[in-house]
Amino acid sequence: MKYLIIAALVGLVFVLIYARVRPYLKLFREFKTALNVDVNRQDIGARSTSQSSQLVRCEGCNTWIPSDRALNLKSGLATFCSTECMAKKTASQPRKVAG
Repeated sequence: MKYLIIAALVGLVFVLIYARVRPYLKLFREFKTALNVDVNRQDIGARSTSQSSQLVRCEGCNTWIPSDRALNLKSGLATFCSTECMAKKTASQPRKVAG
């Protein structure tokens, strides 16, 4: 009988402590799942960006930019980072005369 009363008291203490700690445990679980989701999204986004776009060099200012943001001439041989670099480079080059 003595062991039954001790077990009941220990169980009651456990239930009271668990009732007080339960909201914090739920908050911790939500925080943990939120961190896991954000980390996974960042990893997926970084992988897809690095695999889909390569870096190309701007012909005007020689900076490296992602190929999906680069501006290309109609010939496709030159790439530029902005319209200003494109205008500057094409204005400084002498035009070739056909013939």
